[in-house]
Amino acid sequence: MHYIFEKGNPQGKKLLLLHGTGGDETSLLEIAQFLDEDATILSFRGTVQESGMNRFFKRNGLNQFDLVSLEEESDRLLQSITSVSEEKGIPLEEWVVVGYSNGANIAAHMLLERKTVIKHAILLHPMSLGVDTQDFPLSDKALWLSVSENDPIVSKEAADQLVQQLKNRQAAVTIAKTYSGHQITMDEINQAKQWLNDVE
Repeated sequence: MHYIFEKGNPQGKKLLLLHGTGGDETSLLEIAQFLDEDATILSFRGTVQESGMNRFFKRNGLNQFDLVSLEEESDRLLQSITSVSEEKGIPLEEWVVVGYSNGANIAAHMLLERKTVIKHAILLHPMSLGVDTQDFPLSDKALWLSVSENDPIVSKEAADQLVQQLKNRQAAVTIAKTYSGHQITMDEINQAKQWLNDVE
């Protein structure tokens, strides 16, 4: 997978960036710098193309997900994260995932459906993909989610379903409510930064 790696200061966070549909590995860099100017950054580009737009897994229409692609790409992403982390000498558990929309969705799916030591994530406008096959506890995970009351892409039901899936598995979930549709706002990023500062 194509990626950007930027080494930060040793005291900075380790931020793993996953863009939304139509984005690329540069899309969340400015947000990452705002979250922590000292951060080490690893940012991936989705390998799937949809009408010329980068995505992390295929879909067959709005919110109609290709579950075979989802599983294949989740494995590919986790393998890529593991490979780069080993190459750069960064323990997997030190990464904080920062995902938006499609990137947030594959991140949440990966945490729910794959046993991984990654334990922190900032998920901007995520939703449940309707997959819930595992039952191992997520009590070591702490996640921050932004949910908009009037998101045209993510329904309240789909967002609530993801929150419930995470809570059912004992993940610690912090929810920030917004009213800005599917856009990322400064209010969200400020709240995420505050949460990130408390992450050990």
